[in-house]
Amino acid sequence: MATTDCSGLVAIQSRHGKTFVELLSFFKRLIIYFEGVKTNMAKNFSAVLDIGSSKITVMVGSEVFGGDFVVFGKSSAQYAGFVDGEFLEEEKLAGVIGKVIENVELQTCFSIKKLTVSIPAEFCICRNRKLTITFSQSKKLSQDLIDEIYSNAVEYVENHTLVSSQPIYNLVDDGRKIVDVCGVKTTKLTSLVSTVYASNKFINTINSSLSQLAIQKVNYVPSAVAQTEYLLSAEKNMSACVLIDIGYITTEVSVAKGGGLLLLGSFSMGGGHITADLSECLKIGFSDAENLKRRMVLSLQASPNDVYEIESVQANGTKTFFMKTANQIVFDRLDVIAYLIKKVISQVEDTEHMRFFLTGGGITCVKGAKEYLASRLSANIEIVTPNLAEFNKPNQSSSIALLSYSLKNFQKKHVGMLAKLKK
Repeated sequence: MATTDCSGLVAIQSRHGKTFVELLSFFKRLIIYFEGVKTNMAKNFSAVLDIGSSKITVMVGSEVFGGDFVVFGKSSAQYAGFVDGEFLEEEKLAGVIGKVIENVELQTCFSIKKLTVSIPAEFCICRNRKLTITFSQSKKLSQDLIDEIYSNAVEYVENHTLVSSQPIYNLVDDGRKIVDVCGVKTTKLTSLVSTVYASNKFINTINSSLSQLAIQKVNYVPSAVAQTEYLLSAEKNMSACVLIDIGYITTEVSVAKGGGLLLLGSFSMGGGHITADLSECLKIGFSDAENLKRRMVLSLQASPNDVYEIESVQANGTKTFFMKTANQIVFDRLDVIAYLIKKVISQVEDTEHMRFFLTGGGITCVKGAKEYLASRLSANIEIVTPNLAEFNKPNQSSSIALLSYSLKNFQKKHVGMLAKLKK
């Protein structure tokens, strides 16, 4: 847990110019924190850094009784993002990260020294390997033995580092397929293990940015791993699930089953491309195009004379656009996104019984976009969001899932295979 002694608080405060409102917020958070400690509700704390395609978010949260958690502080900032696995304006990254960390420190009264960082799918490679081991007699599987078995699934991937290792399933000698086999007795174990590797360049870039901010420890988690665990924990145990996270300039496609990922893919296209299409085709500014996108209703059967009206940011007046024309522009872009999603999931052998889920802020803000995408994919699609009242929006999924993952996995006493490999 980060320090909250007086010297730490003074150090945090001295880094910022304060307004009266900021000071009120600071003391409010201080009261909340000490009340939590006093009532013994807070078990532990985590700070997370979520790398999105258009914004960077830092959150601090804590576990409470009942296995739930609360968010004590959150700050986000826009930045240039990334395309095809490369950061745009990389030289500004450390400054943006530093700003959001400082903002959260102000809100929570913590000096953040440890972070869990999300890795977008564009910087990841996913591999699966089936392993079989036979014992001379029935053996009770310990966690250390399981980790040792799973370590045989690790491959050498050039210029990449292992960041996640999870069993999709384990098959024991009585025919049961289960995810967690710790404590199970068996004479034979067959495991399908999912491993995810992150680009060394990504890790080095983030490490360099955080080292300038005196961050002492960093845990890296693929965003898809955190989101499928948090959003689809029940569903993926029954059948393979496709989680489509459409962001601003990138889309992640995860196929999850059991305890791991069958497939992870991505492409550099998202909701921002719809805005850009509207801007270019209708000859309007980007802000007006974004405003128009959020007012559109794609499910309406528009007549030739139906129009959308928006208050123009550029012209300081009302602008109108023919509904059929604007809708068709969006349909055309969604057709391309649907094609690319199909291309990713075509790598999975059995797609017949897969269930589809959608999250992220890229298109969920456009009425009728989910339904149109579902029609192009010939599938029913359900929008999934965090189960927290203040954060129950699709664009909050990645940050909340990362915080949940961090609280569950990086506060445990047991040191698993991945942690051992990092030593």
